[in-house]
Amino acid sequence: MYSAVSRPEGGISDRASFRKIAGLWPSGVAVITAMDNAGTPFGLTMSSVTSLSLEPPLYLICVDLKSTTLPAIQDSGRFCINFLMRSQQEISNIFAGRSADKFSRVPTRRRPSGHIEISGSLAVITCTVRDMIAGGDHSIITGLATEMWGVDGEPLMHFRGAYREMGPPATAAIHAHQSAQ
Repeated sequence: MYSAVSRPEGGISDRASFRKIAGLWPSGVAVITAMDNAGTPFGLTMSSVTSLSLEPPLYLICVDLKSTTLPAIQDSGRFCINFLMRSQQEISNIFAGRSADKFSRVPTRRRPSGHIEISGSLAVITCTVRDMIAGGDHSIITGLATEMWGVDGEPLMHFRGAYREMGPPATAAIHAHQSAQ
């Protein structure tokens, strides 16, 4: 069992336990791309992406204040969410690093809107920045979805600090268990 001690002023004092417990929640993996006003592309891997609202259609991302991609999002007022396919683990690793040549190693497509799409992604959502608020050591950014598309496929998943594959749907597992009895 994992546990963490709270501080009298609030919050958890043990960062390692906080990360372990946060890692117990499985999530998809996305690459967020943006271009600064000079036309230089930036990107990072993240799992802190979620749909926020249907009306208007909003997404939420959380970007580390030390990220080199954050200034590009702030300058341009837009970003692109690329949900990665299970086969795109290497792309996730590239954008998780600090290399300056990330885009030279990954097939991309520049949209007419200026958004940068990772080729072969499971889904792509282009967004314009709606709001940015402080959230500890991150900036919480809401984006208005302006375009989106997707294909059939399996997502790249992250759980307990490692990439994972989805299993069969729960109903299939229940039927398989019942048939075996």
